[in-house]
Amino acid sequence: MGFEVIEVPDLPPPGQFTHVVKKGKMVFISGQTANPEAEAGNLEPGPQAERVFGYLKSAVEAAGGDMSDIVKVNIFLTDLSQFPAILEWRPKYFDQPYPAATCLVVNSMVRRELILEIEAIAILD
Repeated sequence: MGFEVIEVPDLPPPGQFTHVVKKGKMVFISGQTANPEAEAGNLEPGPQAERVFGYLKSAVEAAGGDMSDIVKVNIFLTDLSQFPAILEWRPKYFDQPYPAATCLVVNSMVRRELILEIEAIAILD
């Protein structure tokens, strides 16, 4: 295997993928979604964004880093109206300068009740 699998107890069990892998100083965090909120019927973007940013924090910390090590995020939304939730929660988890970011509006997540997903890349010092 060409990379190290990082176990993150705070994340829900993955399907046929790994939540976090590390290769050298690089950490790749799979797209995180707010499954507990979605399963509870909470389709509001604020609580889902809070959960997802919390998962990113747990993931990078399990790899030996912190949020300042995240250099790139890719954000997927099902509706552009959800973007203010990202703007609300990003500064609660990241200091400026913020990591490089891409934001896309997509037709749907794998499960319809999921309304946002964020993946990240970190480089550890």
